[in-house]
Amino acid sequence: MPDAGRPRLRIWGCRGSLPVGGPGTARHGGATACVVVEEAGRRLVLDAGSGIRSYSRSLTEAERGGSHTVLLSHTHWDHLCGLPFFAPLYDPGATVTLLGPHQPSATLPEIIERLFAPAVWPLPPRARIEVHGVQPGEFRAGGFQVAAVPVAHAGTTLGYRVGTESGPSVSYVTDNELTGMHSSARAELVQMLAGSDVLFHDATWADAILDERAGWGHSSVGESIALGMEAGCRLVVLFHHDPDADDEELERNLATALRGSTGTPEVILARDGMTLEL
Repeated sequence: MPDAGRPRLRIWGCRGSLPVGGPGTARHGGATACVVVEEAGRRLVLDAGSGIRSYSRSLTEAERGGSHTVLLSHTHWDHLCGLPFFAPLYDPGATVTLLGPHQPSATLPEIIERLFAPAVWPLPPRARIEVHGVQPGEFRAGGFQVAAVPVAHAGTTLGYRVGTESGPSVSYVTDNELTGMHSSARAELVQMLAGSDVLFHDATWADAILDERAGWGHSSVGESIALGMEAGCRLVVLFHHDPDADDEELERNLATALRGSTGTPEVILARDGMTLEL
């Protein structure tokens, strides 16, 4: 069992684009993006994909009525679709703080308000809700120190590095097209990631189909591994799995990318329910 005194991560959703199910996804899961960073009783929820529902169901009644901070990488549907199912939103004793980037067409408060409009969702939240936009730079979220840089994905999307009081750090870059990044933007990203204990990075595509997916806003398995090596990360967690790829294909894509490689960081495939100690 994980040491409760050490910071840890729990993956509640790691699929990209939309939730999927069936026997072909039983090992790595089909819920969309949600990762929770926990240290000394503090929790920071990264993204509100469908996986946030399972996270909220794991909370005790007392925990549901406490304070919660959700940090969004961006506001595409697969990263927001679980928010209406987040149980603390319906507890009048809870406080839920939602943070994320504003979009060119709407501010974050406007987007959240539309998500709960009666035309698309029947239940009004009862918790105290605070919604604040964040920008590149450094800020505090849920008791953690966070650094943010822009990445290459449609709309305004941020990659984050979350520091812990005990020292280890986790970087979370869930939607990013590395081939679409300007050299200066990539250098800024590498600088932020440098020495991260854990790097979650978009690895939607197999390397073999990367050229066919140019402009789609995502990266490949091999690109993510190379980025982790360049930034000196200890562990690379391949994230935002292609919804059309079953478990065997995900595992095959990783094996192909690692074939013949030397000096790479430790690399694993994200899996719903996985817990990692920092």
